[in-house]
Amino acid sequence: QHLTQDQFEELNRLVSCRLARMPLQYIAGNWDFREITLQVRPPVFIPRPETEQLVELVLQNLPNENEDKIRILEVGPGCGNICLSLLHERSNILVTALERSQMAAKLTKENACLLNLKHRLEVHEARVDDTTGLPESCSVQRFDHFVSNPPYVLRKDLMSLAPEISVFEDLRALDGGAEGLDVVLPILRLAQDHLRDGGLVFLEVDPCHPHILPQHLEKSNLPFEIREVVKDFNDKERFLILNKIDK
Repeated sequence: QHLTQDQFEELNRLVSCRLARMPLQYIAGNWDFREITLQVRPPVFIPRPETEQLVELVLQNLPNENEDKIRILEVGPGCGNICLSLLHERSNILVTALERSQMAAKLTKENACLLNLKHRLEVHEARVDDTTGLPESCSVQRFDHFVSNPPYVLRKDLMSLAPEISVFEDLRALDGGAEGLDVVLPILRLAQDHLRDGGLVFLEVDPCHPHILPQHLEKSNLPFEIREVVKDFNDKERFLILNKIDK
């Protein structure tokens, strides 16, 4: 069967995009993550397979589904892969998401609508850094848990990123500063004020962070300790679970 002229032109467009090193996820326009399919488009950060494990860690540490509502704050949802997976897989979860990128915030909301999950999700355009707190517009000001796949790539490593990443994805979603902690530490400072006592913080991080973060916690007098370090499927120390402690 021969291609129509329209099909031929579309095929040429797709091939040209890939030859330009555009990621397949952007070319396809959608991508599967755990049990859901998400719309993706440049330059919003593309969900990575290892991040599915971060969602699993959160779910494993939650009480039974017949318990009360669980309020979770996510920093940097991107296209919404983490928060929407949590909402899809547990009906008693409510999520507030803070996203500094207008395009990413819009895409998270769009995916929430497509998945019929928008009624349990709040998305606020907000930057999390040392000078800002939780937006007053948030209907919830205290949370049971925090979760984030923040920018954690050390700045020295950005030059080694593949063109598919460095050219097409928003580097703000990757650049974690000199030590990769420029967003991680502000997340913990935010959690200091808005996470309930005994609450957990789930983070995806660089493999060096389990070793250098404790000294930063002590130096900044942050009331957290690393409860667990979890390796990803490449046997790298990729995830941290921190619990809030009395200081």
